[in-house]
Amino acid sequence: MSIIKYPTLDSYLEELESKELGDLLRELITISLDVPKQILTCLLGEEDYSGVINVSGDEQLNLDIATHELFLQRMPNHLYSLLLGEETDENNIMEGTGNYIILGDFIDGSSIVRTRSPGAIVNIINKEGYTVAALTVSFTLFLRYDLATDLGFIQFVHDGESFRVIRDTLDISPSKSPVFGLGGKYNDHSAKQKLFVDALDIKGKNRYGGCMVQDMNNVFEKTGVFGYFAPKLRFIYEIIPYLYILSKVNGDGFYITADGHEIKYENINPLDVKKLTQMHYLHQRVGFVGGSKDLIELWFKIEKL
Repeated sequence: MSIIKYPTLDSYLEELESKELGDLLRELITISLDVPKQILTCLLGEEDYSGVINVSGDEQLNLDIATHELFLQRMPNHLYSLLLGEETDENNIMEGTGNYIILGDFIDGSSIVRTRSPGAIVNIINKEGYTVAALTVSFTLFLRYDLATDLGFIQFVHDGESFRVIRDTLDISPSKSPVFGLGGKYNDHSAKQKLFVDALDIKGKNRYGGCMVQDMNNVFEKTGVFGYFAPKLRFIYEIIPYLYILSKVNGDGFYITADGHEIKYENINPLDVKKLTQMHYLHQRVGFVGGSKDLIELWFKIEKL
């Protein structure tokens, strides 16, 4: 059994080089404890959709709006310079006096909340556009958190009263009992994509669930691959934070541009901070494949056939 270097969440956050970043993460985590109340309100309601179309062209769910507002209202503005999320439009851009930018999908999987557990994904970048922390939350029976910073990876849960660290190291490569989840219809995949899916099907079990956080949790627990070949997922506040986490757990992955180019995490340029308040830049979508290194390598081997 591996020795836990950080027995408590506080011991991890206090070792961060930036106290402001530690305070920011602590506040995000604290606010997230109230999201289950928002989920309950949704489950008890009769209307899931608000009737409002967001900047991405999707009809907003009431749960999306309520959760977004929760973080906008509760997050102290001295801890961030910008606070932006999936429901951000030109009218609710939040500016603060801090040194970090918060980019969040504060409720991932809201459309399937009546049948499955949703999650949250947050990308925290500095003013140069580089990710300095990535946080995901799984709103299951006990809230589960996966956090990565320059200190490395840590996973913890909230048991209803306090936070408990599960582990502070994780190695998902090579794959062991892999699962895979690849969004989209098989018949819509390219020839190469079908070969990749077929290869994964031989090695592991298909566990696609429709919520990126929960699908990636499967990969972290069992090893494997999650992906969506089509430009479905949000580059800035879904893909980049997960590629960052993968870099801390001996994983690998890449995003797929609209014109089909595959770009690994180490080759991603820093985000253009000046463009983050431009909606077409903030909400851009790309494809994504990420997981255990040996399975990601299968993709590039297929390319050579």
